[in-house]
This record gives sequence, structure tokens and C-alpha cells, in this order.
Amino acid sequence: MGIALFVLAMVDLIFVNYWIWGNAKNLNVKIPSEEGTSDESKQIGNIEEVSSPTPYIQASPSPEPSVEPKTIIQKETKTIVQTAQKEIFIPLGSGSASTNSFSDIPGTDVTVDFSKYSEIDYMVFEASVWVLYGNGRAYGQIKNVSDKNPLAESIVSSNSSTGEVKISGRLPVPSGVKTFRMMAKTDITDFPAHLENGRLKIVLK
Repeated sequence: MGIALFVLAMVDLIFVNYWIWGNAKNLNVKIPSEEGTSDESKQIGNIEEVSSPTPYIQASPSPEPSVEPKTIIQKETKTIVQTAQKEIFIPLGSGSASTNSFSDIPGTDVTVDFSKYSEIDYMVFEASVWVLYGNGRAYGQIKNVSDKNPLAESIVSSNSSTGEVKISGRLPVPSGVKTFRMMAKTDITDFPAHLENGRLKIVLK
């Protein structure tokens, strides 16, 4: 009798285990093994284990680009007003002399009415001066014929055998109408002094 009960209990246990295993397969339930549960996600029926959502991290606003300070330099523009001087040239002519003292050169007289020129700055004598073969030195000057006054400030000279333009110092500016004439001399009388393209230069303010 005891053996029969034992056999019946074993059959019943086998039946129950068979039924549990069969239902577990239909329900798609994973039964952990004896080695322990795995770390994989478990599913029970049609319900899936949902992993916790990744927390939302708000990005900090990017810093505004730094503005490099700039130094602004304002340049002051200065306007320089220049008034061009007016130059007036009065031709005297050309000539030569073979004396060792100043002598008049004929045909070089010129008359100037200074009242026609307002605000004269200065006046000079210009001429191309040379001496024959470059021997000695040639000199030239002008004379105020009206006042019978040779102008020492007008003396120019050269020892060149070819013409060199020479400019005198500033001459006294007379008033009214005056006549001027060229004069010349040489160191050696055998070698005449030559004055070419002589002229008065009047510069207005």
C-alpha cells in the first residue's frame, strides 16, 4: 500500500512539472537556470522591461566671442595754402666787352615802369656768362641809366669757356620809370667777356 502511494505521488509530481513547463513555453517566460540569473533584460508575456531613459542634460549656452578693444586714431588733416609767386622776365639782350673795367654793352637798354607792378617781392639780374677760351674771368652787371648808378648787387662772373647761367643777388627795387643797361669786363683784355640772354627777373608777392 505504501509503495502504491509513493508511485502515485511521483506520477502526480511528474504530471505537474510537465504542465508547468508546457505553460511556461506558451507564456514566453524565461526560467532562470541554477547558475543564477543573467544580466539580460527579462520578458514576461508581451511586456518588455524598458530601460530607464537617458536623462536630458541642457547644454550650457556657448560664451559670446570676446571683442578685442580697438583704439581709433583720428588723423587731423591740415590744408596748406600756397600762393604761387608770379615771375616776370624782362630781356636785356647779349653782348661782349674787351676792357678790364666795366663798360656799356650797346643795344641792351630796357625801360621798366615799376608803377605797373604792385607788391614786388624782389628783383635779380640773370645772364649766361663766359670768357673766350676760359682765359681769365668774365664779369657782368647792370646799371640804372636813369640814376647813373651801376648796381654792385647785380655783379655776376664766370671763368668758363662755355656759357654758365649766373644769378645775381637781390637788387634794390626803384619806383617809377627806370632804364637799365648791361655792362661787362674781362681780366685779360685779349680774351673778351661775353654776356648772353641777359634779363631782369621781377618776382611778385
